[in-house]
Amino acid sequence: MAIAPYAIKMYGLKARTFEKATKSPLESQRRLLLQLLARNKNTVFGKKYNFARMRSIEDYQARVPLNDYETLRPHIEYLMRGESNILTIDRPVLFGVTSGTTGKPKFIPVTEYSRRKKREVMDVWTYYILRDHPKMFNGKILAIVSPEKEGSTIGNIPFGAESGHAYKNMPDMVKKLYVLPYEVFEIKDYDAKYYCILRVAMEQNVSTIASLNPSTILLLCQRIGKVKDRIIDDIKEGTLNRELDLRYDIRKKIEKSLRPNPKRADELVRLSEKRGGELLPMDFWPGLDIIACWKGGTVGIYLPHLKKYFGDNIAIRDFGYLSSEARASIPLGDEGCSGTLAIMSNFYEFVPMEDICKDDKKFLLAHQLEVGREYYIILTTHAGLYRYNIDDVIKVTGVFNNTPVIEFKQKGSMVCSVTGEKLYESQVNEAVNRAAASIGVDLQCFSAFVEWSGAPRYAFLVEFENKDLPKKTKEELLKIIESELSKLNAEYLTKRRSQRLSHPILKVVAGGDFEKYRHKKVAEGTHDGQFKIPKLTNDMNFHKNFDITEEIEL
Repeated sequence: MAIAPYAIKMYGLKARTFEKATKSPLESQRRLLLQLLARNKNTVFGKKYNFARMRSIEDYQARVPLNDYETLRPHIEYLMRGESNILTIDRPVLFGVTSGTTGKPKFIPVTEYSRRKKREVMDVWTYYILRDHPKMFNGKILAIVSPEKEGSTIGNIPFGAESGHAYKNMPDMVKKLYVLPYEVFEIKDYDAKYYCILRVAMEQNVSTIASLNPSTILLLCQRIGKVKDRIIDDIKEGTLNRELDLRYDIRKKIEKSLRPNPKRADELVRLSEKRGGELLPMDFWPGLDIIACWKGGTVGIYLPHLKKYFGDNIAIRDFGYLSSEARASIPLGDEGCSGTLAIMSNFYEFVPMEDICKDDKKFLLAHQLEVGREYYIILTTHAGLYRYNIDDVIKVTGVFNNTPVIEFKQKGSMVCSVTGEKLYESQVNEAVNRAAASIGVDLQCFSAFVEWSGAPRYAFLVEFENKDLPKKTKEELLKIIESELSKLNAEYLTKRRSQRLSHPILKVVAGGDFEKYRHKKVAEGTHDGQFKIPKLTNDMNFHKNFDITEEIEL
């Protein structure tokens, strides 16, 4: 049975409602905000700021201050203990976990109601991608998500990935469209996890690949050459490699669906022989119609590398501006990474990028934005984040009807994230200083940046006071920096373990080079009193400003 026509019809009504709302963004946003405030007027937060008396957007902006996670953390900690009616009338069913500016992670509340609102955005996104790619359901969907549960709060509420929660709780009929059983995502050993994903998927007809971060897709493709022979043997025999480090229940769940398939095994051997021993997804998944992943911000560096595995003409659709906190844009086509602001899902305010540090910030609404300008986005969500500065910068790239089309540009000026690690400059600063102090090494200056080396990794530019330090001491410094970053940022540790981030490297800078760089920037017009060497930069060419005399790797 063809699924696409039914899905297009089912989601088409929601898409038309969305398009109607984009014609009147101010009225759509006003109505959404007042409904959200009325719904939560009797909560602790609602009573504190007198939601019941608010009659306009201006009332809301005048009475509720700008927030970030730290200002909301006390309220969220009540929720984590199991208390209710704090931020919203809805109880959290899950907390999404993401890294924060300190070593303490953020726990983002997820309620059934907020998840339903996000789902409505996903339904509209699905309509547009199905409209353009009706063959995407001709085969199965290879979706890769994070596990639903990493642990539980003191109130016994799970915390983990919302994507995993949604995947695990799909209706049985929908699960049949997907390649992998949920249990695969709970495998702790990443080598075993990637093997199992490929073992199951290489046997099937995949027409859609979906993973938020393209680094995951690239890493999976890079694994094929290392494991293809073993996987082909497993497919032929209907087995699952006995050497894999798997929980007994997970192994049994995967093995339950496996059957000997010598025909598919022989086909994979022939495809490999045609390429001189190489086996590529474009060959064994000839019906692949679309890849869905992020394309904007720093993850764009992965996209050219995907062509080797999928060809130059594979369609790639961006998921839109999406985070643990909110789903906020809907791409309407495959080109680029821009999406129309999801005008019916959250209430949005925007601060011009140059105003973010001012005391008298100018808060703009969706209909007031200018094409080509960059803004910090401020969210008010159905999960209880009120006037929340998520520290994300978006750029307005166009207009759909009367609603801005946006793309994610970067985290705030002191954050770097190429695989979702969200590493903060403050964390780098603390990790390097701790490492240097622990072994008694004096640093003249240092800076970190992302370097591409098959997979991305963090490179640390370091100028030592003592120019004659032995190599062993420098290796120890790098080892401790890695350890400290892993303590300060749980997502950095996860990305290192999953090999989406490669091992770090230390680049020793010639004596006096940082001072020369400072002089250069001042000569170019930067105010001497305002200039500082960044401890972390998104500039992948930053190292070209310095003479590198030595490189140290773990």
